[in-house]
Amino acid sequence: MKKHFIVGLFGVALFAVSCSNKSEFSIKGSFTNIGDAKKVYLLELDTFGQMIPIDSTFLNEDKQFTLKSKSVDPEFYQVAVGQRAFFVIAENGDEVELKADLNNPTGSYEIKGSEEADKITEYNKITAVYSQQNGALAEQYSKMITANQENKDQIIAEYNAKAGVIAKPFLEQSMEFIEKNKKSMTAFFAANIMMGMQHDDYESKLIAYSKEAAETFPKNTAITSFAKQMEATKKVAVGSVAPTISALSTNGKVINLADFKGKYVLVDFWASWCAPCRQENPNLVATYHRFKDKNFTVLGFSLDDNEDAWKKAIITDKLDWAQVSELRQWDSPTALSYNVSAIPASFVIDPSGKIIAKNLRGEQLNQFLEKTL
Repeated sequence: MKKHFIVGLFGVALFAVSCSNKSEFSIKGSFTNIGDAKKVYLLELDTFGQMIPIDSTFLNEDKQFTLKSKSVDPEFYQVAVGQRAFFVIAENGDEVELKADLNNPTGSYEIKGSEEADKITEYNKITAVYSQQNGALAEQYSKMITANQENKDQIIAEYNAKAGVIAKPFLEQSMEFIEKNKKSMTAFFAANIMMGMQHDDYESKLIAYSKEAAETFPKNTAITSFAKQMEATKKVAVGSVAPTISALSTNGKVINLADFKGKYVLVDFWASWCAPCRQENPNLVATYHRFKDKNFTVLGFSLDDNEDAWKKAIITDKLDWAQVSELRQWDSPTALSYNVSAIPASFVIDPSGKIIAKNLRGEQLNQFLEKTL
């Protein structure tokens, strides 16, 4: 579960027209299979990271539309119709055409008309393959869960493992795209998607890229905010000394991370209200009992704000390790110090207090501990 907004995409279309108006930009286009949708909206990313409407229009009888706005510098936008939204980058002088079939399961669309549009089209070829593969896998395992509820946790664990395999080439290709297109705003879009997937193999490269992107686009709020977020991530990157933790346990006693010095510790950020966390807990219970006699333990840190719900979840999920919380959800000072913006999130800390791995789950965590311990 995430607390922050992440820009959404998957597919793209746009073409330029002669004699453009340099004081504004326009987005023209058409849709097929729109259902009952009658109106199209142009959304802009505001300073709070939310998409807000800045123009709207009704579709004509041919399901065509024209939207206009102004921006001296290139900015991120979405064209929204019904339950779908399509990613666009535009600035004054651009004349963009967007075409999309709302029944397309991959979410792809066509876009032309500017250098950024060409980059979006290039990146969408990468996302389309991943979207199709991951969508098919998710549908397959969703049916398996429905038909076999008693083995739900095992099925989810198997799905996560296969999803990781599918994600690997997508992440590799996304990083290659970013490194080849650092002067393009579409590269930032790709980086945002990678960070949203919480995959830390590319963390150091994304931190370095974010600094370059902020220097290239110093006036873009989304990019400068991303750079600040990545600077915070740098403080808890693999190889860094883990920030201190000192919080109250379920019995009201203070537990410190320093109390576990000399052991390998998995700091697990979770919450009773977080469905993915609760789904992962059986795997973590099995891992804990497998390695607890090998100089390994777990320290659970809950982002709950309801003490009763927190304690009940610990008992229900049979979490036998130390548990602490500040009962402040996302405003928890400890969560902020670890730059936690989505849960479950975890950090493996070595006996000297350094972070040696992040966000490992299920069999991936078991393999890492087997090798490390």
